[in-house]
Amino acid sequence: MNMTFMKKNELILKGTINLLILTEIIKNPMYGYAIERKINSIINSKLPTGTIYTLLHSLENKNYIKCSEKKNANGRMSKIYEITDTGKTFLEFHVEPLNSVSGIVNYLIEEIPKVCGTKK
Repeated sequence: MNMTFMKKNELILKGTINLLILTEIIKNPMYGYAIERKINSIINSKLPTGTIYTLLHSLENKNYIKCSEKKNANGRMSKIYEITDTGKTFLEFHVEPLNSVSGIVNYLIEEIPKVCGTKK
C-alpha cells in the first residue's frame, strides 16, 4: 500500500473517530481514559497511544467540547469532557451525509468480495 492511500485512510478514520467521541460524550460526559476505552471497544481495535487526547484537544480548540476538572474515584483531579452546543450542531450536521455514505459503504461491502472473488 502506498503512503497516499494510508494518509487518506487515516484522515477518514480521524473524522469518524471525532464523530464517535462527540456521540459518546453527548450521552455521558467522560474522562479521557474512559473515552479512549469506549472508542477502542466500538472500533474493535486499539488506537495508537495519545490519539484520543490529540483529537480531544483539537475538538476543544474548535469549541465542540469543553473540559472541566473534577475529582475521580481515586480522589485525584481529572479532566472530564462534555459536548458544547457548537459540538452538538456539528454532530447533527453529519447525520444526512453519513446516511448517504452508509448506503455506499454497505453496497461496497457486498460487491467487492463478489467482483474480487474473495469471501466477506
